Amino acid sequence: MSNATLVGTNQVSEQDVFNVPAVPFTKTFHPIHHGDVIRSIQEAIGIVGMEIVKSEYVLAQEGMQMFGVFDLSQGTSELSWSIGIRNSMNKSLSLGITAGTRVFVCENLCFSGEFLAFRKHTSGLDIDELAFLAYRSMRKMIPLLRSFQAWHEGLKQYELQEQDAKILLVEIMTNSVFPASKFNRFNELYFGGVYNHTLWGFHEAVTNVLKDSNLLTIPKKNRNLNAILNQHIEDVHAELPSSLGDFYEDRARIAIPKTIS
Repeated sequence: MSNATLVGTNQVSEQDVFNVPAVPFTKTFHPIHHGDVIRSIQEAIGIVGMEIVKSEYVLAQEGMQMFGVFDLSQGTSELSWSIGIRNSMNKSLSLGITAGTRVFVCENLCFSGEFLAFRKHTSGLDIDELAFLAYRSMRKMIPLLRSFQAWHEGLKQYELQEQDAKILLVEIMTNSVFPASKFNRFNELYFGGVYNHTLWGFHEAVTNVLKDSNLLTIPKKNRNLNAILNQHIEDVHAELPSSLGDFYEDRARIAIPKTIS
């Protein structure tokens, strides 16, 4: 397994995940071990004809929460398909999976909008059911990944004016995608010319900044980022300025002092 590219003090190897002590079943709670989840999904990926080329994992809450990312052999010349997996053994999270992509040149990782939680750890969940659910989820993930890849690549067609980029940046920080302390890094990447001035370039600059985030937090941050970009796209197609842009324009106009004749 390759070295992880996402930082986090709780980042671990696959063997570390397998070594987390199991939690006993009760009559109503069947906490499936992280290792069983990983093995079932790895098997399902192989059954649908894909291969895992890279794996990353983090643990939280003394090993009771796990999040992993598998980069797959499918994709394009620019990006690979990825899937995110979450699991808990303390009732804090349902077992879930989300679609994603990773850009080869800079290893930026992004996820689609929502987790597809496919099973709570309730009575009746066993290894056989887990294997079937993993297989069904992988089949469901293929069209989702194709759709997300098309969305990701479609960002290239939207040119971004400087004023609109600044408005989106405020939205990004307001919605906790990254804090104001990361502004300088974003500024170097986007306004400094590393990325082109399209929604794709803006998106890549943000996800580049997010590489410094803990892996557990990235799906939620990506969800917020994607929602902000989708709202901008809707506004473009509606030929309407953003509401935040209206606010700044009106406030600036009010602030202009009247000339005394």
